[in-house]
Amino acid sequence: MRFLRDARVFPDVLWKRGPFRNLWAASTVSHFGTTFGALSLTALVYLDASPRQMGVLAASSSVPVLLVAILAGVWVDRLPRIPVMIFADAGRFAALISVPVVAVSGELRVEQLYAVAFVTGCLGVAFSVAFSSTVPDVVPKERLVDANSALGMSDSVAASAGPAIGGGIVQAATAPVAMLVDALTFLVSGVFLARVRIPATRPAVKRRSAVVEALEGFRTAVEQPVLRAILAMVATYSFFSGFIVTLYGLWVIDGLGFSALTLGLLLAAGGAGSIFGAALASPLARGMGLGRSITTTYVMAAGLSFLTPVAGGPAWLALSMLACEQGIGDVLWSIHNIEAVSLRQTVTPEEQLGRVNAVFLFASLGLRPLGALVAGVTAEAAGLREGLLISCVGINVAGLWLVFSPLRRFRQGVGGGRRTCPTRRCD
Repeated sequence: MRFLRDARVFPDVLWKRGPFRNLWAASTVSHFGTTFGALSLTALVYLDASPRQMGVLAASSSVPVLLVAILAGVWVDRLPRIPVMIFADAGRFAALISVPVVAVSGELRVEQLYAVAFVTGCLGVAFSVAFSSTVPDVVPKERLVDANSALGMSDSVAASAGPAIGGGIVQAATAPVAMLVDALTFLVSGVFLARVRIPATRPAVKRRSAVVEALEGFRTAVEQPVLRAILAMVATYSFFSGFIVTLYGLWVIDGLGFSALTLGLLLAAGGAGSIFGAALASPLARGMGLGRSITTTYVMAAGLSFLTPVAGGPAWLALSMLACEQGIGDVLWSIHNIEAVSLRQTVTPEEQLGRVNAVFLFASLGLRPLGALVAGVTAEAAGLREGLLISCVGINVAGLWLVFSPLRRFRQGVGGGRRTCPTRRCD
């Protein structure tokens, strides 16, 4: 098909832009460090943490999105965004480097890891909101899908290779050394960010109370029809994806009897699918129209999710169903996510990008822990397969927010095209 021939994740027009090159490099380096999983490995391998302690550590890193995301959006719109990201990188470097420093003295305790996880989580939220709000500052709107595809591909590569690299460092040189390498990636990221120069063209935000400004961002997200549809889908999906996060590994190993190695290979297949999806996002949006592509890929990926709970029968058949869902499904999810972010960056007023992105971050991550808790209770009461079936139904229902919205008629020209939208609120 023609769109396959046109698939280019790294078009020359992007790499001729120094600010984007440095932004991409900063994101790639820091994301590789994050995917090492060094903090968890330090707790598990170096401190021999108990399951309860690992749960507290996970909560320490996930709670910040609930506590600071909305406030971070307000400050990202008030302040220059590059300094916000440099501050976040510097803070994460300082927090992470404290672990190997204290480990050398033999005084490292798990309570310090809780604090480091919380601090880096808060700073990570600020970085994420600022980063997604900065991409439109360095890339023309008609190239946003290309830019987010490039970023998505490097993130997918990091997600696939990072855990193996982190584990290798721990095996060869101990977990605190992996923490040191993780910390240094944020230092390198900050150096790249310091080289980004963005003209001061962003409209000034009139200072009011943080609550009023935060509500303004929320109002924009729910009053703009296209954004409202995506936000409602994201919130619904977030809750039910918590079921998948909690139950998938248990289902593959305990429910179907496969090995941990098989589980790892399935997840690796999903990572490879994400890389391929990143390459297809831009040409697919160009060929189908951005809104239609976002809707179609979601509906197809959600439908494929049923292959996981219905997998069964001979081992080869069950494994084939799981591999199909992971491989093809992650291609579609990758395309959908890249295009949805690009659309949000396109239609959101520039002076509100930080607050609107914060609302979406809160919706995408804030409800997942609640879904995970409900998943555990559901699986214990009804079974793993039934819990996954409920998740799949919920994920498919979430797609109705997109299907019955103006989104399908939204077209975003990629590579110089025009943008049209069925509602005047798009501008």
